[in-house]
Amino acid sequence: MPVCANCRHHWSFRETLRAMYTLKPTMTCPNCRKEQHLTAASRKRGALMPFLVVIPMLINMFFDLNWLAVIGEMLMIAVIFNLVYPRLIDLTEEEEPIW
Repeated sequence: MPVCANCRHHWSFRETLRAMYTLKPTMTCPNCRKEQHLTAASRKRGALMPFLVVIPMLINMFFDLNWLAVIGEMLMIAVIFNLVYPRLIDLTEEEEPIW
């Protein structure tokens, strides 16, 4: 779980999940209300996550599965993403270049 770089507050799972699904590029600490930025490593890990949706499509290409099975696999990947990604987030006070 993320830790605020300013006040060292450990974010809860719910706070992290709520902050993940905003349109702002920053995450606001629920304790001190300071803007926090994702580290470059966290953004790189997050950029790879959407490609997991391609896996059920590739499996469907080779095994010709029912469309309900493909949708089920995509939903399962979405649930796994929501359970795993909040634990991979690291925060910093300043925005870091991704490369």
